Amino acid sequence: MDASIRSILDRHIIDVQALVYRNITGGSLEIMPHWVRGFSGLQIPTFNTFLPRDEAGLSDDTLADTSAFYSSRDSLYAVELIDDFVPGGADFLNDCHYQSLPPQPVMVITGQPEEVDRNTEATIEKVDTVPSLTAFCTLLHLVFDFPLRDMVKLYSVSHLKEDRVRLYLAFVDEQPVSAGALLCTDGAATITNLVTIDDYRNQGVATTLTYRMLADARELDSKVVMVYSTAQAFSLFSGLGFDMFTQRQWFLPPGIQYE
Repeated sequence: MDASIRSILDRHIIDVQALVYRNITGGSLEIMPHWVRGFSGLQIPTFNTFLPRDEAGLSDDTLADTSAFYSSRDSLYAVELIDDFVPGGADFLNDCHYQSLPPQPVMVITGQPEEVDRNTEATIEKVDTVPSLTAFCTLLHLVFDFPLRDMVKLYSVSHLKEDRVRLYLAFVDEQPVSAGALLCTDGAATITNLVTIDDYRNQGVATTLTYRMLADARELDSKVVMVYSTAQAFSLFSGLGFDMFTQRQWFLPPGIQYE
């Protein structure tokens, strides 16, 4: 990968966290030379994250400080590892008895997507009203089983006026069946929370929605678009022309169970 693109992505990973956490009422993000720590106040541990930026950021001392930080706020949290930031960090956390969640491929695309079949019956609309925002949050709740109250706090009405946070719905027969978000920073964008309800999976709806988000990212002068994939979505993104960049993995502190 070109060094300039890698530099953009390394910066973008941090910038997106700032965009997310600082748009949540009561949320905060500390950016330090060796680590980043985000607090949202949401219930799911992976919405309150400690991200080491290098090997110096992952130590017994930083983990103890992070535990005290979230305990004082009565919040569950997770340690987020990016392979490129802390090689070998997973072994350290395993030795500390942290519970690992499944790794996620971090994929990127820098050019036009590959031509693949799309769903011609799907209509893509940008979320710009309170009812459509409610539908967006409800889809995330239904598919991911995230608490609806958390989704409403994560994607509040203020996002309707935030051009760097673009939310989308895909409709089939006038019913919302898929959703996704595009988070834009200087020179890059991230596709996140791409969901489709069960009855409309493997029908090209998510592909059609992704095409729209990629087109909008290009209009916003994003040189590269990144996505944190899942095992189920890997074939979708690789078929569109996304390539592997690195890997992300969350770790839960001892004693925390992820449901």
